[in-house]
Parts: sequence; structure tokens; C-alpha cells
Amino acid sequence: MESMNQQIQESQAYLMQSEKMASLGRLIVGIAHEIITPIGSINSNNDVLIRTVSKLRSFLDCGDCPLEVREHPAVVKIMKVMEEVNHNNHIACDYIGAIVISLKNFARLDVKKKQKVDLHKELNSILTLVHHHLKNRIQVVKEYGVLPDVVCYPNRLNQVFMNILVNAAQAISGQGVLTIKTFPKDENVKIMISDSGTGIRKENLAHIFDPGFTTKGEDGGTGLGLSICQKIMEDHHGKIDVDSELEEGTIFTLTLPIK
Repeated sequence: MESMNQQIQESQAYLMQSEKMASLGRLIVGIAHEIITPIGSINSNNDVLIRTVSKLRSFLDCGDCPLEVREHPAVVKIMKVMEEVNHNNHIACDYIGAIVISLKNFARLDVKKKQKVDLHKELNSILTLVHHHLKNRIQVVKEYGVLPDVVCYPNRLNQVFMNILVNAAQAISGQGVLTIKTFPKDENVKIMISDSGTGIRKENLAHIFDPGFTTKGEDGGTGLGLSICQKIMEDHHGKIDVDSELEEGTIFTLTLPIK
């Protein structure tokens, strides 16, 4: 009876999360579409400014430009500021573009059929989305092996990646390291995500995939994330394992069949 109740609870949680993610996906697509137009205009204008400043630089460096103009402190300062601003704007536009692409990839929630995907591209896309959890304090180490494309539901798999990566970031209270290692093994691929965080107590390890179980307190979440991750991995005929030592960190290992 207890086992049946747990299965019902897991199914309800999975359906609730699926519906929530579908709504989120539609919202993300709309937001991404709204961002693309203005960022495209900004990017185009920045390209014009870069070419304009480049022509101005060419004129200043040519023989027709008086030396007192070329080397005037105000001119030198203005040119330096303009070139730095253009460079920073170019980097910012590229980064926003990467975020938009990652959002659109994450929002592929209407995909009903499995697809062949490059798992490294999916992981990199999710890392872009969770960058605000990592920047300035967590070093990301990628130990990517040579993987074949894997047949999967990429949108669901990305939910697993995001959940584990966010959990890893939250487990690291200060400076730390997050390592992603991938490699093929037999007819499967392995994705190991390890962190240098606080670790999980032994008595909690057996329950972390239970629906509703959380160690984050009342405001730390629903406790459904890892149980849904486990369900998604089972839907892919794969599995998710965890190994952890208190104060030494945690390793989540995802096993996925290639076909």
C-alpha cells in the first residue's frame, strides 16, 4: 500500500512538473522572441560604430593627419574609450545572443519524439542559463570525452542537467569547483557532475530521490526536483546514481543508453 501511494505521488509530481514546464516553455519562447529584435538592432548599430571607429583610427594613423591631432591627449583618450566600449558591447551582445539560444533550446517542450543530440552542446547551453549561480565563485571544469550523438528527449534531459547543476552550485557556500566529466562506456554514455560542496549526510542519501524530501528548509523548494530527474532518467532507460561525503562534495552520475 505504501509503495502504491508513493508511485501515485511520483506520477502526480511528474505530471504537475510536466505541465509547469510546458507553460514555462511557452513563456520562454515569447520572451526570447521579444529579446531577439532589439538585440539584433543593438548588434547592428554596434557593428556600424566599430567600422566607424576603425575608419577614424585609420585616418589618425595616416600621414595626412597632423601629429599634434593624432597625439593630442584628448584624442588619444577618446579613441581608447570608444574602442573599449565597442569591444565590451560586442561581447555583451554575443553573450545575450547565447542566452537567447539557450533559452530557446531549453524551451523545446513541444517535442514529442526522441531526437539525436550532442550532449555537450546541451550541457553548455544549460551552463549558460545557470551562469548567474556560478560566476565569480565557482570554477567549472569540463572533462568532455568523445561522445556519439544520443537519442533522447533533449528538453527533459536538460531539466535533469539544470536541476543537478543548480543543486551543485547551491551546495557550494563560497568558492568552489564544479566538474563535468563525460565518457562512453559499453552501449551507454556517462555524465558525472561533481561539486566541492558540503556533501550529503549518509542518512539522507537513501531518501534524496523521494518525492517531497528536501534538506533546504521550507523556502528551499518542493523536494520534487530529484524525484522527477530520476523519473526522466527511467523514461530514457537510464539511471541516476549519487555518491557523497559530508564536507567533501557530491557526485551525480547519469547513465544513458546511446540508442
